[in-house]
Amino acid sequence: MAGWHYGVVALVVATAVACAVPARSEAQEGKRIALVIGNSAYQNLSGLTNPNHDATDIAAKLKTLKFEVLLGTDATHAKMAALLEEFKAKVTREHVALVFYAGHGVTVNRESFLLPVDTPDAIEVDDKGELRGDAANRAMLSMASVLAPLEASKIGIVFLDACRNSATDVGLGMTVRMVSLGQQTRSVPVIRGTGSMEVKPSPYSAGVFRAYATQLNNVASDGAGRNSPFTKALLRHIGTRGIIIQELMIRVRKSVMEETNNQQIPWEEAALNESFSFLPDAGTRTPVSRPSTGGGQAAPKQPVARKAGNGTPNVGVGTGF
Repeated sequence: MAGWHYGVVALVVATAVACAVPARSEAQEGKRIALVIGNSAYQNLSGLTNPNHDATDIAAKLKTLKFEVLLGTDATHAKMAALLEEFKAKVTREHVALVFYAGHGVTVNRESFLLPVDTPDAIEVDDKGELRGDAANRAMLSMASVLAPLEASKIGIVFLDACRNSATDVGLGMTVRMVSLGQQTRSVPVIRGTGSMEVKPSPYSAGVFRAYATQLNNVASDGAGRNSPFTKALLRHIGTRGIIIQELMIRVRKSVMEETNNQQIPWEEAALNESFSFLPDAGTRTPVSRPSTGGGQAAPKQPVARKAGNGTPNVGVGTGF
């Protein structure tokens, strides 16, 4: 009887240890969540082929890397806004939070927007350049509102594969008109891509990292295959074990430049004070904890301005989608 009792106790202890291992491993990797959107079938603007494929494939890849994924394809403004609210409600200080967007993006009056599939082909702004009527509420989604939830995360990551150039390059097909006192006065240029965006890590945050499919004043290729060159390279390298995110972007940049004959150069801006790997080496915690200052240990790292594709410090550097 005593032997039987000892065997039961040993079995219970062994089972408890076995059950604890996955939980400990999960805790070491931390919480991960991603908002992934790809818009192809624009109702009023020029359509694109690959954003839906890109978003679907990135979502599947991120799930293998233990991200909870909120996915939207061919999303209307209402759908994008709903996904963004759901994402915002889920992000905590314990999360690595990621946003991936593929589709059209524009800058109007130095403010950047992502375009839902139901964006109209003409929008109005007032004489101060601010959106009027439907444009202010239901036409476009501001980049600032998309980035805002990341300020609550431990690490915020953005991959923008937008400002697409289709194979036929028919242009965006969008017009912005300035209206003053109810009278149309003139057309306002639409810039395909984003303007400069400041990197703002929170005091408790390990930082932010934003990557763009192409450099300033350029458009990104939609690609001849299933994926765009940028997303294709990202899918190829993001699961490489042991590389930190900066090395990931070096590999992505080289792959895209090779495929596009140096016509498209992916870009990034960052302010990180911790290393991050999508797939760390076995036994390595990610994000890496800040080292303590006691016992002769190195002091905590400070946010560092990483350099982008052309060697220019990339904190606060404007970049195209």
